Amino acid sequence: MTKIKPPRYRGQKRNMPKYQSIGETLMAQILSGDYAIDSLLPTEKQLCENFSISRHTAREALRYLEHSGLVERKQGSGTLVKRNEMPEQINHFVNSINDLLQFGQHTKFDVRVCDLLTVDNQVACLLGINVDDICIHVGGIRFEAHDKKPICFSHIYRRPHKDRFDEEFKDKKTAIYALVKLLDGSNIGKIEQTISACLLPETLAIDLDAPANSAAMQITRRYYNRTLEDILLVSQSIYPAKRFSFSTMLYPNDK
Repeated sequence: MTKIKPPRYRGQKRNMPKYQSIGETLMAQILSGDYAIDSLLPTEKQLCENFSISRHTAREALRYLEHSGLVERKQGSGTLVKRNEMPEQINHFVNSINDLLQFGQHTKFDVRVCDLLTVDNQVACLLGINVDDICIHVGGIRFEAHDKKPICFSHIYRRPHKDRFDEEFKDKKTAIYALVKLLDGSNIGKIEQTISACLLPETLAIDLDAPANSAAMQITRRYYNRTLEDILLVSQSIYPAKRFSFSTMLYPNDK
């Protein structure tokens, strides 16, 4: 019988959804060798008993873990450990604004540059401002939380709002905290997202540990405030194709 381990919260944030927290606990145990390759994880029933959760939460925790690529789930056979290190490609499963924000909160963003830009036509269109206007720019690398591999390089653009966030975004030491506070779920009314194929620029190849001009994916996101009247900021990120895939779940329209 598989021994169920108690929850581990070391290095995790307690504001995670419960299913994600449990999924991260199981993930940490697999990566540390507590569960060997080809061994079975606890059943949904065992997880319910161990964590005092509902069957639905247990099922979502195992689904979250499955998307990490560490395990394989088969009807009637349970959840089997397939590997004890993170796969080369990360499958980012997004089904809501909360899922997207959780991804940002539980990866590490290493800020490389903070400056003011005179915007060109592309950035002006992204922010809805005029060419030659000034915007705040933050650039950096986002790393996977478990194996520390680079996921993407992100450019963040923000029209000056003359608020407390402006000054924080201009300093490398405070920019990441400003980003987390500004993108709190209570501040966001909607996120517009565009995904397009591209080639990895030579300038990012070394930092992202991928060949220059290899296949890549660019994701542009506009974050709007609760009234939908203002763009809080725009992010534009480039992901090497070998490191990232993006999944969503679609449901039939309500009748």
